[in-house]
Formats: sequence, C-alpha cells, structure tokens
Amino acid sequence: MNASDQRTVFRPISQLPNVLTLMALACGLTAIRIAADHPHSKLILFVMGAAALLDGIDGRIARILDATSEMGAQLDSLCDAIGFGVAPGLITYFLVMRQDVPIEYGPTLVTISWLSIIIYTGAIVLRLARFNTLAVDETRPIFAKDFFVGVPAPMAAWLALVPVCLSMQFGDGWWSHPLATSIWLVLVACLAFSRIPTFSGKKVSIPPVKVPIILICALILIGGLLTFPVFTVLLILLVYVVHIPFAFRAYRWLSNHPEAWEISSSQRRQMRSDGRTKRVRKRPRPRMHLSDKHK
Repeated sequence: MNASDQRTVFRPISQLPNVLTLMALACGLTAIRIAADHPHSKLILFVMGAAALLDGIDGRIARILDATSEMGAQLDSLCDAIGFGVAPGLITYFLVMRQDVPIEYGPTLVTISWLSIIIYTGAIVLRLARFNTLAVDETRPIFAKDFFVGVPAPMAAWLALVPVCLSMQFGDGWWSHPLATSIWLVLVACLAFSRIPTFSGKKVSIPPVKVPIILICALILIGGLLTFPVFTVLLILLVYVVHIPFAFRAYRWLSNHPEAWEISSSQRRQMRSDGRTKRVRKRPRPRMHLSDKHK
C-alpha cells in the first residue's frame, strides 16, 4: 500500500473529532427544542450532559488520532459558543424567567432577564476567544496548562442551569424568581470570563491501588444519575464550586515553586506535605517558667 492509499484510508477517521463536535452542537440545539416543547422534561439534562461529554472527548480523540487541526479548533469554539452559551441561556429563559412573572413587574423583569442572558452568552463567547489566544501563547509557564483560566464553557453551562435544576427538584421558590436567576447568570458569566484558575484534570494521575475506589465511585455516580439525576447533578455542581478555592491555592503555590513545574501531581502533593511537616517541626517550643520545672 503506497502513501496515497494510506491517506485515503485514514482521511475519514481524521474527521471523527469534528463529527463529535457537531454532535455536541446538535445536542445543545435539541435541548432548546425540548425546553420549548416539553418544559418539565428531565431529558433536557441528559441531552446537555451528552453535549458536555462529547465536547470533552472530541479533543482527546483528535490527539489520539493525530488529527488536530486549526479548523477543528475553530469549529470546536464556534459550536461551544452555541451549545454552552446560547443554549443554556435560552433554556433558563424559557423554563424559569418567563414563568409566574407578576403582571405589574412583568416588562421590567423580562427585560432584566434578557439582559442577563446577553451578558452570560457574551461572557462565554469572550471566554472562548481568550482560550484560543492562550492556546498559542508560548510565554505561559508549564504548570499553567494544568489549569483552566476561569470556569470552562461546559461547566459554566451547567452552572447556568442550576435554577432550572432547582425548579425540577424542589419546585418554584426564590431560586426560580427571574431577578434571582438573572443575578445568578451574571455571577456565572463573571466566573467564566474571570482569570480564576480551575483544575483542568488533564494530567491527573491515579495510583493503581486507588483504581478500584475510583471505579466504585464512578458506579455510584452513574447509579445516582440514573436514579436521582437532578439531585446528583446539583451535588456535582456543588463539589465543583467548592473546589475553586483549592484550585486557586494550588495555582499560587505552583507559581512560587518553579522546581515543581515539571513533576507529577503526586510528587507535588508530597512536596506540599513535606513543606507543611517542616513548618510544624520548626515551630518554636513554648518557654518554660522556672516554677514549671518543679511541678
């Protein structure tokens, strides 16, 4: 088989990541349709989950197949802008912001709600544009690749859907009020476009002895998603929000310890543990008074 035949064979396979990216876009658009036609359907969450899953694996498959390209990167950003920027905003607007609005405050609240949708979607688009520029920035330190700059678009989309999830799980409440939802969307937009570091998980290493524990946790997670999907999603989002301060702390520690930039995550944890141990050992002992020696 000559070189031209090999190119003919592998060319369709190289387009698989782009197909997955387009499938993620289709899932985001389908979620909008479900929200418009079936407002109380939990299928919205499963479709958005499929979009996030497809977005998470298309880049990895592209690297495995050695099929990365500039077109694929731009296509991924454009589809993310629609699937994780436009879709969550419209879903939240249809299911929460236009429901049970008092007549006397209706026009004002609807205007404020729509403004928050514009702010959220604009922040996601700006975040993706900045992500593309940082991807080719060679001045960033090596350890910075272990972190996202701000909350990534798929996770921001799920955070934007928190009012929808709360309404599905607990019914209407203060969390489903259009004004509260608008404030929440603006807050999520700020987290997405901020420079707060969040863990990317690209270089996380798992010791072999902990693999069974990870598998059990994954089984519990899958069971929770199938049995109590909305509650499980809310729990996952809560854990993600709680992790942000720890990610910020880890980023600052790495920026002050260049010797840890090129080692594994397990070795970094050991270095930090050793540093804490040394600080405890160097703690000065309290002075004893003369009267204490005779007790």
